[in-house]
Amino acid sequence: MQPFSADVKDEVLDNMNSRAKCDACIFGMLIFCKGLTDDALRLITENHRTAEFFNVNISRIIGHEPEFSHVNRGDKTFYNIDISDGRDMFRLFDYFHIQAQPLVQRLTEYNMPKKKLLHAVVAGAFLVCGSVNDPNKPSHLEFVMPTVDLCNDIGITLIEECGITAKHTTRGKSEVVYIKDSENIQDVLTYIGAPMSALKHITIKVDKEGNNRINRSINCASANIKKSTDAAARQINAINILKQSGEFNDLPHELISAAKARLENPDMSLSELCAELEGVTKSSLNRRLNKLIDLAHLT
Repeated sequence: MQPFSADVKDEVLDNMNSRAKCDACIFGMLIFCKGLTDDALRLITENHRTAEFFNVNISRIIGHEPEFSHVNRGDKTFYNIDISDGRDMFRLFDYFHIQAQPLVQRLTEYNMPKKKLLHAVVAGAFLVCGSVNDPNKPSHLEFVMPTVDLCNDIGITLIEECGITAKHTTRGKSEVVYIKDSENIQDVLTYIGAPMSALKHITIKVDKEGNNRINRSINCASANIKKSTDAAARQINAINILKQSGEFNDLPHELISAAKARLENPDMSLSELCAELEGVTKSSLNRRLNKLIDLAHLT
């Protein structure tokens, strides 16, 4: 079974159902691609469908298929798409209004598509530099980009379009924009065109949190039962010591009645034991049983 992140990318691609969306998505892939220069392009991805989508749409724009290859590294396959012909690069830059020589690899007012297509631009960024953890693991979605400027561009877009403030860090030579809040991750997945993945993320997280709450309740109850059992065993031991020493019958009436109640009900909690002794509060009974422990010199 493929990773959750790959499922998200597949769903994103399934929803690229118009030329306008495809163009906006390819634009996002170009702008956020690490392998873009002013005279060449190399896109590398582990996702075969992402590579196919890019290849088909780039072929449509430049008029022929670019160089397409793949290489196996261990159990992973990497797909490479290379363009080095100056005329092809000119067509791409002209088609998407990207400034070259020097290359301006940014989201600008000049090259941005219509607002209604911004989600496809972010989807393209996710296809080439994004990933999201499996919902069973700690929540984490990130975009790994070559420059701080691109981090600012994606960060501002997420704020304006989704109301989400992402965080930024540097990892080696890359700049990373990341989100750890589950609800924000689900909003981003929905925004980029993966609502079913967002629903799966929600469902698994809710189930996991529910299971965690149940486990915490069970653990807490088990701990309380052990604590109550240990306390009862200590109280019974103290009572037996007082009986063996001959001190038991000389104890005050309230201590003797508490001791007898405990001996007759060794498994009862303190609250249950109070019900056996009318008019005795839980705190009062606790003091009496602790007094028995003190008299038996078990403290």
